[in-house]
Amino acid sequence: MHVEAPSNQQSNRFIGAMACVNPARYLMLGVIGLLAGCASWVELPERQLQAPEPPDYWLSRVEHIEGQPQGWLQRLQAPKLAELVDQALQQNPQLQNTRALLAEAEAQARIAGAERQPTLTAGAQAGRSGTGSNDSNQFSATLTFGWELDLWNKLSDSARAAEIDRQALLQDYRSARLSLAAAVAKAWFNSVEAGQQVELSRQLVSVLADRLEVLEEGYQAGLVAALDIHLARANLAAERSRLSTRQQALGSAVRQLELLMGRYPANQQALTPDLPPLPETIPAGVPSELLQRRYDIRAAQLRVQGAWARLDRSHKDRFPSFSLTGSYGSSSDQLDRLLRGDSLVWSLLGGLSQPLLDGGRLEALEARALAQAQQREALYRDTVLNAFDEVETALQQERQLTRVVEQSQISVVEYQLAEQLAAEQYQAGLVQYITLLEAQRSAFEARSSYTQALNQQLQNRIDLYLALGGDFERSVPEAELAVGTELTSLQGSP
Repeated sequence: MHVEAPSNQQSNRFIGAMACVNPARYLMLGVIGLLAGCASWVELPERQLQAPEPPDYWLSRVEHIEGQPQGWLQRLQAPKLAELVDQALQQNPQLQNTRALLAEAEAQARIAGAERQPTLTAGAQAGRSGTGSNDSNQFSATLTFGWELDLWNKLSDSARAAEIDRQALLQDYRSARLSLAAAVAKAWFNSVEAGQQVELSRQLVSVLADRLEVLEEGYQAGLVAALDIHLARANLAAERSRLSTRQQALGSAVRQLELLMGRYPANQQALTPDLPPLPETIPAGVPSELLQRRYDIRAAQLRVQGAWARLDRSHKDRFPSFSLTGSYGSSSDQLDRLLRGDSLVWSLLGGLSQPLLDGGRLEALEARALAQAQQREALYRDTVLNAFDEVETALQQERQLTRVVEQSQISVVEYQLAEQLAAEQYQAGLVQYITLLEAQRSAFEARSSYTQALNQQLQNRIDLYLALGGDFERSVPEAELAVGTELTSLQGSP
């Protein structure tokens, strides 16, 4: 197919016709075309986050369920522990890192919000140029203005997402404070129990050493068999070995406590001799309260809303953008004439841009944002389910550990009586020495198991407080609230 080129006369007539048309009309037609091009792109529908439906009451029921899980540190009646928690909140490096992340998010929210505002920049220049003997000076002073109009709330969506990130990190920070207080309490209980186990081993070593001394005197007198001497020495050596193992465990527990407090792990933290009593009431509340009370659930919910805001931004990036730029200033070859009226210059420009061909990049970015929002929704539901599981598990453990403690206490009493009877009968020659050793070992293990059960009961109570989202203080300190506001409605612009 052959197409003839237009003649010069035809070209001149076409150019002349174009010159007679007002260029502003074409500009207006272009704007209308750009706006009409996005008429098929509607706003994304409203979303509603669905949480897993909780039951009306906890299935793992226990007695004495009442009240709210706030101020649990005071309920433990351990003043020394409260001091350690306060030190950890001030010195723990991981909590300081979380606090710094929150400060970074707060700055990022301000940066994102500033993008919606106009910019104004002042500048001044001075220069000298010349060609041969002809030299000249040039002075200028300008104010440059720039502003992207947020026609579709694209910038507002980005600012809203950054603000949601800040509030999510605020919840992370509060959750980190709560987790740190719980970790310090559990490390403290482990250390105290380890100290009690060491003391039990020392007492048994002392008893076995004294008894071996008596047996050796009886052996020298021909009143004790050699078998009893060997058994007594073997048991004393075994218990000394166990004492060393428990001293090692005590050192590890204390060093872990010192690390949580942000101190050098020197194994020098003083401990109380006994574990605190277990608080009687279990403030479990109802499952539905957990969604508002736990910081990690609230943070997960906020991150879903942040992903939705970013999805809105990705969707609107396919819409036209309109910006204004301008400058105002003066330019002169003489500095003293720089501010005169005849040296003033200004400009004002408006720009409208619409993505047309990008190889599917913007569409892929929107698809990615949608997938990320779906991930956040799944993670939110998973966080809620795990929270329910933690509470149910802690409540079930509460019931089981109560029985363990009760039976362990009975075991301690009975084995102590058995040890006394075995000692009396051995002195009377009614039983062999191995029977006495077995009674002693059983009585010691019963006391050790009882101490361990008391610690496990306290540990589980801390897990229950943590699972319920109860704060260790009765209210969040005002100093901590100052880093950000409470949760607000985030459906609109911040």
